Amino acid sequence: MDAGLFHASSAMRAGEMRLETIAHNIANVSTRGYKRETTFTQALQTTRAGGTRVVSGSRPDMSQGELEANGNPFDLALDGRGWFAIETPSGRSYTRDGSFRLDERGSLLTQDGFPVAWRGARGVLRPAAEAVVVDSDGRVRQGESFVGQLDLVDLDPATRLAPTAEGRWIAVGGARETPSRSTVRQGFVERSNVDAMDELVALITIQRSFESAATAMRTIEQSYRRLNQPR
Repeated sequence: MDAGLFHASSAMRAGEMRLETIAHNIANVSTRGYKRETTFTQALQTTRAGGTRVVSGSRPDMSQGELEANGNPFDLALDGRGWFAIETPSGRSYTRDGSFRLDERGSLLTQDGFPVAWRGARGVLRPAAEAVVVDSDGRVRQGESFVGQLDLVDLDPATRLAPTAEGRWIAVGGARETPSRSTVRQGFVERSNVDAMDELVALITIQRSFESAATAMRTIEQSYRRLNQPR
């Protein structure tokens, strides 16, 4: 393939992926605890053909979103590195979305019904009883009674995480957990770390790059047509 066509088509493929990623980020700008996706493109030298191979991919931005106060005692946010551990039938998953709820049996659940993990025995709260207080280290009290401690974990950087359809994360190949040193903020939720204005600016930039690559391909095609015209 002509080098110009190769580079132009590679730029268009990378631009298409970035457009899809930005669209996904914008769609989740109001999703609690959502972590924006970033894209990368690398040009690799191939030894067999002696050419260049362009590889595009994505990775999550795990930076913390803004903490927003709402006064709900079952809404919790983590200030600092760490995760809420969630118990599911397929194993443990992790989330930064601490918008929990209490069921009729006194279990603390995610909005889609999975139990929040505790250290040791699972804590049971009494609905319609005394106020629930969650300390900064995840210790839970109701009135004068100590209920238990939430299992807040940090993950070794070597742990590879994959997003689930429910907005949580699962460890691929096993998780290396350590106790989290983050601070629990009761009555707060963590917003998405997506900045809508930044995403819109990036969207415009990528659209222009996409158009430039398309123009380059049309120019190369016209050059080939002129070269191949009978004389």
